[in-house]
Amino acid sequence: MERQAQLESSDAPKDGGLGESALAAAFESGGWDVRREPGRGLRPDLLVRRRGIAYAIELKVGSEGRSDRLVPLLAQAVLEARRAARRGIAPLAVVAAPRIPRRVADQVIKFAEDYASDAAVGVIDFEGFRSFRGPHLESMNAEAKVRVRAAGRPVGVSGYLFSDLNQWMLKVLLAPELPERMLSAPRGRYRNASELARAAKVSVMSAFRFVQQLRHEGYLHESAGHLSLVRCEDLFGRWQALSARSARELHMRFVLPGDPRTQLRNVLRSENACLALFAAADALGLGFVEGVPPYVYLEHLHRASLPVWKSLRVCGPGERPEVIVRQAAVPRSVFRGAVRSEGVAACDVLQVWADVAAYPSRGREQADLIWKRVLRQIIAGSP
Repeated sequence: MERQAQLESSDAPKDGGLGESALAAAFESGGWDVRREPGRGLRPDLLVRRRGIAYAIELKVGSEGRSDRLVPLLAQAVLEARRAARRGIAPLAVVAAPRIPRRVADQVIKFAEDYASDAAVGVIDFEGFRSFRGPHLESMNAEAKVRVRAAGRPVGVSGYLFSDLNQWMLKVLLAPELPERMLSAPRGRYRNASELARAAKVSVMSAFRFVQQLRHEGYLHESAGHLSLVRCEDLFGRWQALSARSARELHMRFVLPGDPRTQLRNVLRSENACLALFAAADALGLGFVEGVPPYVYLEHLHRASLPVWKSLRVCGPGERPEVIVRQAAVPRSVFRGAVRSEGVAACDVLQVWADVAAYPSRGREQADLIWKRVLRQIIAGSP
């Protein structure tokens, strides 16, 4: 049994790191204090504490979520967790795999009840499923997200790489390569998902799932000491292609006569909105397209939000718009990354580049200019 466990554990060295990160993220999101215990000998993989209880955790990761693979691993983890525990710190044995069906987890827990009833145990997978047995551990239990297998995507990758929060976290990872006047984001290097979560002000589990998906799709430098993106040209291409989608928008004109730019600036100073597309490119000093009405992003475009725009009205038939108000498809990414120019908020350079390319008239030229002047340096510096 021990030999089989050793062979199984050696099958997935990369997944060992994923398993430890997933386990640490789960405990941190549950309010536990988590310490990694690097080294060999009697040190556990993780040491977690909360409200007067502490666990020394030994984790074993299998390449498949089968009971005949996971039960031997759990037996080994129980023995090592008992050895690593000390006064005031209880042992906790955990097994993980990319995907574990509920029935298999129940079989593993049943084995522990029959042969190691005094031990706290846990079963987790990389899709968010968690099943624990032991004092103060019941709140850690969670069902997996809805599992969808997409063609060409590995099982075990949940979520969506270009979701709203994920686009924001991409900006946070890319921020050190960009001038502060072109992107509002923290500028640091992050060793793991927990550090990224703190910097980006997102949940640890959101950051973990994002990092996990980057790794599964081959966009993370595996040997770097911090989260470093690779294959950026491919990543950027997918990002831009995703932005080529329709958006809800309203064509509007100012109620009173006057300089539209001055009136728009006054509106933007007081409302939760920001310049987008070509108007944002102008604010960043990267614009060259003229004659397009300024686009403005709102977080939500609905009737309840329009009365605050008292100085604007919806265009009538045949009227040329002075402003185009559009609902932001990814509002958290848009507004967290927005920069201020002369007191007015404008989309960051990554957002402008991604959005403007789909514009039917000269959008591609504007995107190419941003690429050549700003973003190409990121590609040049990535492996």
